[in-house]
Amino acid sequence: GKISSFSNRCGIAKNFCLAAPGQSIFVANTRCTADPNTTTTCTQAELDSQYGVGSGTSYAAPMVSGGLAIMKQLFRNQLSNEELVSRLFATANDDGIYATANTYGHGLMDLGAATNPWGIPAFMGAGQSTSAVETQGSPITAAALAAGPALGDAFSHALGSQEVAAFDSLGGPFWFNADAFVVESPGASLAILLQDFLRSSHRQQPAPETWQFHVQKTAPPTADGHLALANGASSFTMTGPQGVTASFLQAPERLHSLTLSWEPPSLPMVSFAAGHVKEYDSLLGSQGSGAFGQLSAETVFLGAGVEGSAGRWSLSAMGEVGIVTPSVASSHLITTISSLGTSAFRLQARRSLGNGGALSLSLSQPLRVDRGAAVFSPTTGRTKDGVVIGASSKEPLSPSGRQLDLGATLELPLARGNLSLRVAGSIEPQHQSTAETQWAVFTGYRATW
Repeated sequence: GKISSFSNRCGIAKNFCLAAPGQSIFVANTRCTADPNTTTTCTQAELDSQYGVGSGTSYAAPMVSGGLAIMKQLFRNQLSNEELVSRLFATANDDGIYATANTYGHGLMDLGAATNPWGIPAFMGAGQSTSAVETQGSPITAAALAAGPALGDAFSHALGSQEVAAFDSLGGPFWFNADAFVVESPGASLAILLQDFLRSSHRQQPAPETWQFHVQKTAPPTADGHLALANGASSFTMTGPQGVTASFLQAPERLHSLTLSWEPPSLPMVSFAAGHVKEYDSLLGSQGSGAFGQLSAETVFLGAGVEGSAGRWSLSAMGEVGIVTPSVASSHLITTISSLGTSAFRLQARRSLGNGGALSLSLSQPLRVDRGAAVFSPTTGRTKDGVVIGASSKEPLSPSGRQLDLGATLELPLARGNLSLRVAGSIEPQHQSTAETQWAVFTGYRATW
């Protein structure tokens, strides 16, 4: 921390001056191990590599020029020479004794500070100027994309091979893996599996003879079809004697949904459904923030179901397909998202046992994106004039796997009620091909007084 006796002082050159270590500097050195009294030339085998100690301004100067070379490489030659020097000045240590500008100029060189972000880096759009990063940039700490179950790991895979540049308050570019800002959905929800268990042990009620109305402040979670997007919403349901059911679900500032279903009295074995879901701040449950912008979507879906029997087995099947129209606003990373195709299905079989019990089997696929793509536009760096540049690529948004939920429920009569045991398994949960299969076991007892 003391200035060397042989050092210059900055004086009138303080605006262009920097201090660097130059006394007792460890340097790479070699010495000859041959007899120093001989006049023979030292051979390569007789050279011994070691460290030496040296002092002088000739040791301080390469500290600075070497630091600039490291910075030039680190920033991929995207900063001009003037910017590199200005950055070295701006990040120098000017605290304590180094605050005396007439002696130390800008202070003591701090290569660690010069090669790390100055302030919080921010994402910017292509064509913007890095000089406006503090007013127009989006901080990396606010950037996140929480993927919904229907998209699984699609966003992670789409961004996995891409690199995105963010800029600090001095205009320096720093590069990050784009998928580091994506949070994938957790595994199968225990609440949904429990609700599925309760539904599997309770037979569907026949259509009422008069209109009935049903209101729920919080709809129970479900894994079936597109209405899984409305988990936790308030619901208002009307059920009529002609097999017509209308449901309106709403979660304030999040979504609303309208669904119509029909079970024709003349064809009690079939059913039809159609619905519309409007998401205000998400895309199939995926939410963006910061540089990922605001995601929203409208989904229209159609569904159909059929019931039948084969021997002592009662069989049922239902399926849904949908078209999703996404919207992206205020995003530095996503340009557009195409229409997405979605699907979901459920197969069930139930057999009555001789002792009054029953065995139920089920196979289902939760809501999944089957087709669609997004155009990503991550920034790749900047020009030496400070103009942000970027690249564009179109990536598919189908997840890598297909979640299949298996279930087996055994119901046995017990004390004027039914004892139920269900084993449920989820293969490739959240439609991720690398995810481990998850299992759950439920027991329950149902009685009516």
